[in-house]
Amino acid sequence: MHGTRNTTGDGRPLLSLGELTLHYVAAVRICLRRHTYRRELLEQSRHMLTASFVPLLLAGLGFGAIVSLEAGHLLRAAGAGYRLGSFTAISNIRVFSPVATGLLMAVVSGTSVVADLGTRQVRSELDAFDVTALSRVLCIVVPRAHALMLVTALSNFLMIVITTLASYFAGVVVVGVEPGRFVAGFFMRGTLVDVVGSEIKTLAFGAIVAAVCIERGLSARGGAEGVARAVRSSVLWSFLAITVLDYLFTPTMLALFHDQLML
Repeated sequence: MHGTRNTTGDGRPLLSLGELTLHYVAAVRICLRRHTYRRELLEQSRHMLTASFVPLLLAGLGFGAIVSLEAGHLLRAAGAGYRLGSFTAISNIRVFSPVATGLLMAVVSGTSVVADLGTRQVRSELDAFDVTALSRVLCIVVPRAHALMLVTALSNFLMIVITTLASYFAGVVVVGVEPGRFVAGFFMRGTLVDVVGSEIKTLAFGAIVAAVCIERGLSARGGAEGVARAVRSSVLWSFLAITVLDYLFTPTMLALFHDQLML
């Protein structure tokens, strides 16, 4: 488990689920017990949160305002402007916030992980861990994987808040929806099931991004050009995996909780 696979940059895009599970289970206790790993986890989390805050803010403000403007005018024309808050809760919590957060984390934080691991790999820095009997998985890989999952889940809360505020101001100020009706509709439709489902989905997105980026970084070959190929490949496969998982997760959740189908 301390070695790396002799795969090229165009090789297998994901580590197998069994290998990832073994890595995480074997490392989580040591990672949480040892101060060095815990400090590295906190440092990586701080870096990812700092780097992703502005993209999250801009994406959330833009989408929240656009959805509220388009849906608000349509609902008002149909005499149902009071339902804008409910529609906003569904679109932001259930659909946009987790997907946008996962994609942004793949582009911003995931690519930095790939570049970091890939640069270490092409310079043979990771081989030094094997020589000194240290685990590259525990020292380098696991803190970054856990940080990606943790920050992705936390960023989803931030995205929900940003999109909701943007939708509120656009709906109230521009569309002309009554503030009390917007808030009442939002909290009536924004159920705990939607929030928990959104967090579970986002946590799964973070795990996917971590798996793809770790594999791409550790399999980088060919100097700077190989690292660049690994970064591009990680973005492509992360986007594809997130899209597929979202397509499967949302219908499954709605099938389990039938009352969530109603507006």
